[in-house]
Amino acid sequence: MEVVSGQGKIRISNDVIMLIAKKSVEEVDGVVSFSGGLPVGITEFFSKNTATKKGVKIKNEETQVVINLSVVVKYGVIIPEVIKAVQGKVKKSIEAMTDIEVGKVNVFVQDIQL
Repeated sequence: MEVVSGQGKIRISNDVIMLIAKKSVEEVDGVVSFSGGLPVGITEFFSKNTATKKGVKIKNEETQVVINLSVVVKYGVIIPEVIKAVQGKVKKSIEAMTDIEVGKVNVFVQDIQL
């Protein structure tokens, strides 16, 4: 993704954005780990503007990015509350560290750890 400032262009690798997202999710209580991937029907929507690592996909749009996460949560947590915390934390961290607008943070709960 590219950020244009008054002094020139800054290019930030999708790998950096994915790492920020992963570290942010690790700080949220209730999330155990990342899942291997997104459901098959969802992956059909991604084009060549998509970067992927285990459990994290980034879609570059013109002025923003869309983050898709697949996670495993702890048994007994209130899933909507944990997911809202993940969404907020990821969006805030990426925007603060990169100055790239995050359009959406989609979270897919793939499993529950007992």
